[in-house]
Amino acid sequence: MPPPTLKAVVINLGDGDLNSGFPRVTVQLWVSGYSRPQQFIGSLPAAPILAELYSNWQLIYKHLCNRMASMKDIRRQSVAQLVEVDVDDELEIELEGITNISQDSFNQVCYQLEQNINAWLHSPGFLNVDRQVRARLDSSSEIHVMIETNNDLLRHLPWHCWQFFGDYPQAEPALSQPEYQREGQAKRETTKVRLLAILGSSKGIDLKAEQRFLQDLQEAKTEFLVNPSYEQLNQQLRNTQGWDILFFAGHSQTEGETGRIYLNENPTNNSLTIEQLQEALKVAIANGLKLAIFNSCDGLGLANSLEKLHIPTVIVMREPVPNRVAQEFFRHFLSAFAFERLSLYRAVRYARQELKRLEADFPGASWLPTICQNPAVEPPIWLNIAEPLHFVLTSSQIYELEKVLLDLIGPIAPILLQNVLAQVGNRRELIEQLKRHLSPSQQEKFQQQVNLELTQPLLKLEDRVEMLIDQYQVLDENFIRQCEQALTQAIGPIAHILIQQTLSSGEHSRVTFVESLAAKLPNPQLALAFKQQVLG
Repeated sequence: MPPPTLKAVVINLGDGDLNSGFPRVTVQLWVSGYSRPQQFIGSLPAAPILAELYSNWQLIYKHLCNRMASMKDIRRQSVAQLVEVDVDDELEIELEGITNISQDSFNQVCYQLEQNINAWLHSPGFLNVDRQVRARLDSSSEIHVMIETNNDLLRHLPWHCWQFFGDYPQAEPALSQPEYQREGQAKRETTKVRLLAILGSSKGIDLKAEQRFLQDLQEAKTEFLVNPSYEQLNQQLRNTQGWDILFFAGHSQTEGETGRIYLNENPTNNSLTIEQLQEALKVAIANGLKLAIFNSCDGLGLANSLEKLHIPTVIVMREPVPNRVAQEFFRHFLSAFAFERLSLYRAVRYARQELKRLEADFPGASWLPTICQNPAVEPPIWLNIAEPLHFVLTSSQIYELEKVLLDLIGPIAPILLQNVLAQVGNRRELIEQLKRHLSPSQQEKFQQQVNLELTQPLLKLEDRVEMLIDQYQVLDENFIRQCEQALTQAIGPIAHILIQQTLSSGEHSRVTFVESLAAKLPNPQLALAFKQQVLG
């Protein structure tokens, strides 16, 4: 049986807006086994009705949230935003009768918005592109669909309502900026996901559920910051060991093109914008931050600011979110992502579909979760973060292998590598599986480069078990002395000070002790050489 084909669809809407249309829409289709994409050019007409319908949808959604979930379930000031907005005559709702808006009215505007989005994307200028892309897809493939635009209104539209996602059950949309780049990130050996969980201002909401979900993650080392100050958050973001995931729960809101989060309930200095954390976030991203999850209200402003820092992936809620909806989304997402090992896109789709069960009480719940993706960086999968391939490859070798694949097959490489890594148990099988996705000429070049990059011998199962037992032994004086000798060779007399600082920071196994020391070294190459010398 041939291997499953992995695909990504990138839709760049170009210049334009809903009032004037989009004269040049570029769609690229990336497919595993090919180093270059197929590209299709189309156009989309003006569709001002979408702006009107979205405004109506947002108006009624916020009203129903307040009425059905109560004011304490959504961010402050949401009621104030329900005034001075025109309502479509087709909904037959008078402004002075706004308190009588029914769920039937909401269902009507949802239907109208969904129908008009599909009519727009079925217009003659785009229909041929849609057909050509679909002719090259199959329903069994996982498909990442990225909408490239910085138009605020387009980013708010419910793209998941496009019939395309109904026809392809493993496809999920994401937003991306038209300009993006790949920032270098530190690579480190780890057996646990490092997760920084910020539980901010909880006035009127209950964050205990999110805390319980995170505490259940046996493969994560979670640091909780409850009602932190700016200084505490800033310090943790700069932690030299780095973080894989940043999680925020509490109150937040969009302000223009940025976002504000509420950290605590102090009378002053209780909130800040992403811009105020910019330098600390840059450090966190450089140290390996792969995913930020904001389980809070109105998060597209937060995502917009984070995308400018070139963070790999952000998950936000596009509108105010009731407490129960936020909790259920996070619970289902964690279950799919961390326990079932689904890809991030599939995990978000699964959690979104589970939210439909709540829509009798919380209308529009499934419309809220949104992925914002940097197309230059692969979305993380839990396996790659939490398990270093059971010593099949080191993290640095995975990074080098990914670079080889990127040169051969382009942006689809990370998706291919993630999927194959999850299915293999040794290097030989990994290489053979990857080669099946390449053309004959690519296979030859790939094998040559892999032979140069992956020089460490294969480990037998019993050797890997012995390595695990040895590395997780409790520290003893001989091992500490061995580490100090290796560290002194690398950085000189200051090694003794680093050893003492690390010992005083808490209990360690051999692995965690070595990782803590390596994180203090000035460059990744030096850190890797040190770890290889003392751990083997």
